[in-house]
Amino acid sequence: MGNGHINRGGLAPDEQPFEHEQDTQRTHTNDRDSINVPVHEEELAARTRQVERGQVQVEKDVVAEEQVLNVPVTEERVRVERHAVSGNTPADATAFQEGVIEVPVRGEEVELTKRTRVAEEVEIAKEAVQRTEQVAGTVRREEVRIEDATVVDSTTDPRTT
Repeated sequence: MGNGHINRGGLAPDEQPFEHEQDTQRTHTNDRDSINVPVHEEELAARTRQVERGQVQVEKDVVAEEQVLNVPVTEERVRVERHAVSGNTPADATAFQEGVIEVPVRGEEVELTKRTRVAEEVEIAKEAVQRTEQVAGTVRREEVRIEDATVVDSTTDPRTT
């Protein structure tokens, strides 16, 4: 490029009054007596997002156990007794007939039945608990170094008085 300036990948020569190269990707202002060069830095910002942390499983198992109940039952028992009859009681028409007389005997038998009922409930609840988590990240910043390579006449330079 002209004016004795070297183009270094995206840098273009700027207009006078200062001899410098301008990065066309960045902005800075230039007036006749000064130039403003922005100095950048990064800052950390944090935000949160919902993620799944897993799950809680509630598992029910069926367990069988033997239970014993004591149940009172009633039953009839047969008792046979012979008694002598006194007097002259005449016999009826069934005398001297063979046969079987059946006397029913009753008793109670235990039947087991089952019914299902709710014995207890398990409540599963979630609650939001807040905690503070410390996070770190690397940030960048631009530092400005100024090299003054100007030749100054010590008789006119106010810095030397």
